[in-house]
Amino acid sequence: MTIEDAGTKALAVPDRIVQATGIATVQTEHLIGDVGDALRLLDAVERVRGHAHPLILGLQDAVGMKMPAALVLSAISNGRDSAAGVAEQVGTTPGEAELAIAELAALGLVRTTPQLTVTGLGQARLSQLDALTVRVLDVITGILGPADAAQLARLLHTVADGLESAAVTAAVTHPTALNN
Repeated sequence: MTIEDAGTKALAVPDRIVQATGIATVQTEHLIGDVGDALRLLDAVERVRGHAHPLILGLQDAVGMKMPAALVLSAISNGRDSAAGVAEQVGTTPGEAELAIAELAALGLVRTTPQLTVTGLGQARLSQLDALTVRVLDVITGILGPADAAQLARLLHTVADGLESAAVTAAVTHPTALNN
């Protein structure tokens, strides 16, 4: 049975106006002309994600920490001096940030008193992660070449900017929707 066969009763929704939020906001602003284009894009993203996953696992093994912990460590290194500040930069809750900070402190990577700071061991881990990240990016730019790598960087920034503005629009338009 197709949608046309089911008729409009099967598709009935309550009479209310629903504002587009998040990705839907971006989608309504920049419609993809062909569903095939969208599916090919999603397939390409999934292929890259699939190949990136073993790289991420390798980086985690090489550095001895999971990526979320590395993000928290990086946030502290960037001057975030509270769980709330770390949570804001990393995009998590303050409670989750507190737990991550406690785990990093137990590993000797951060010090929580007299203030939240990265230890020498934590700085060494960040340096290792930076070096490995540069190697991975070098592989990617080697695959693409300089011009395509620059174009990819521009495109990724454009996508990130669009998603950020969609998230801000959604938060401003529907502040309670984010709490559900």
